[in-house]
Amino acid sequence: MAASPARGRRASGHGDGPQHRGVRYHVAVAIIDDDALVLDHHPFRDRHLVLAVLTHRHGVQRGVLRRARGGKAPPAGAVQILSRVQVSLYQKPRAELSTFRHVDLVTSSFPLAGNLEQSSSAAVVAELLLTFCPPGEEAERMFRLGAAALDALLAGVDADIVTAYSEFWTLVLGGVFPSPEMIGADLTRSDAKFLADCRHRPVTNVPPPVPPGVAAWLDRCVREAAERALHALSFLRKLKDS
Repeated sequence: MAASPARGRRASGHGDGPQHRGVRYHVAVAIIDDDALVLDHHPFRDRHLVLAVLTHRHGVQRGVLRRARGGKAPPAGAVQILSRVQVSLYQKPRAELSTFRHVDLVTSSFPLAGNLEQSSSAAVVAELLLTFCPPGEEAERMFRLGAAALDALLAGVDADIVTAYSEFWTLVLGGVFPSPEMIGADLTRSDAKFLADCRHRPVTNVPPPVPPGVAAWLDRCVREAAERALHALSFLRKLKDS
C-alpha cells in the first residue's frame, strides 16, 4: 500500500502552505576591521557623526559613528582629520552608509592643531586622498602615503615639503601625473630635480625648500585632475600669502 503523502509531516490546521510564524530572517552584513586614516567628518542628526576614512585594505569607507557628540563621545583625537585609527564597521545590503562599531585611536593628529600650517597641510593630504581614492576600492599605497605624511608632520617636517610630496605621489598613484614632455616644457631643470627627489626619497629626506614654480605647477595639475579646486589647498595657499 502506498504511503500517504501527509505521512511524516507535522499536522497543521492551515493546509500545506509555507509556515512563517516564528521564522527569523537574517540579513547578511559586510564587516570590516582595519587600520584607517580619518579624512572627513560632519554632524549627523543630534548626536552622531558621519566619518569618511581611508582603510588600509578596503579603500574609502563612509559611515555613521553613533553618539559621537554625546556623553559617550570618543576622544577628540580619534576623529581629528588625518588621525590614524583602528575601525570596525558594518554595512547592511542597500544601506547608503556603514555603521562604525568602534573607532580606536592609534596615532593622533591633534598635536598639529597648535601649528596652523601643519594642520592645514594635514587637511590638504586628507582631501587629496578623499578626492583621488574611489570609494570601496583597495588603495594600500595611498594609505601608506597618508600615514607617511602624518608621521612626517608630527616629526616636524616642513609643511610645504609634505604638501608637495603628497600632491606628487597622489598624481603618480592616481595615474594622472603629466608626461616627461610636459614636465620639460613647464619646469626648469632645478624644478625637475625636486620632483626626482620626491620620487626617489622618503618625505623626511626631501630637502627644502619647495621651488615656487613646482608648488604652483603641482597645484595646477591637481586642480585639473580633480576638475575643481581643493578647498584645503586653497586655504593653505591663502595662509602662505597672508
